Amino acid sequence: MIRHLKTPPDPNRGDARTVVITVRHVGETPARSAVADAAVAARAQQPWPEGLLSWSLFAGTDGRALMAYEQWSGDGALDAALAAAPPFVPGIPGTEPSAPVRFRLERSRTSAPRVSGTGCVVTPVFDVDGPERQRHFLDELFAMTEDVPPMRGAIAAHFHLSADGTRVFNYAEWSDEQAHVEALAAEDPRGVRQRVGGEIPGVRPCGYRRWSLHTSLVTAGHNDAR
Repeated sequence: MIRHLKTPPDPNRGDARTVVITVRHVGETPARSAVADAAVAARAQQPWPEGLLSWSLFAGTDGRALMAYEQWSGDGALDAALAAAPPFVPGIPGTEPSAPVRFRLERSRTSAPRVSGTGCVVTPVFDVDGPERQRHFLDELFAMTEDVPPMRGAIAAHFHLSADGTRVFNYAEWSDEQAHVEALAAEDPRGVRQRVGGEIPGVRPCGYRRWSLHTSLVTAGHNDAR
């Protein structure tokens, strides 16, 4: 049995070893809302493959995109689902399918307790030149921010590495969208944003989006209260 939740997934869920992230551009807000509702209904009605732990759908705060964040028990479970008859199609039902991009959670940093919950997820994405650059980028970033005071509204940042070595995906939890807007406008005396924004060789920022949760689907036995 599948449960519908209105709380975001926990990226640090201990039994999740593979993550599939899919972003789709779906037009203006009315169209996006219709696609989101239909996608949730379709996903809930389809057979739930063994090893799919959670499927969460986010709506872009700009009204133009949807993001599916899937947690799997591992690559073997995902491979079995893709090879099943009929095969499970990761991503967002009703939108154009594509080959799933696999990630793993590499590191997290918590800035503040989730007193009032995560109201906004921000996803900066970086294009990188291979696995060595993925690890180097995280080493640099964590070293630069080790003793930097947390920004107001920042809750946690969860850095995912793509299995093919080409991307770093940051699933950053914020209290609300305005807190992130204000953080970007604040002073950056140590030049962290400038350094991360294009000064690390082999790492290229690809922008970010802000998201609000539409719906999370999880297996019935999982308690996702946070």
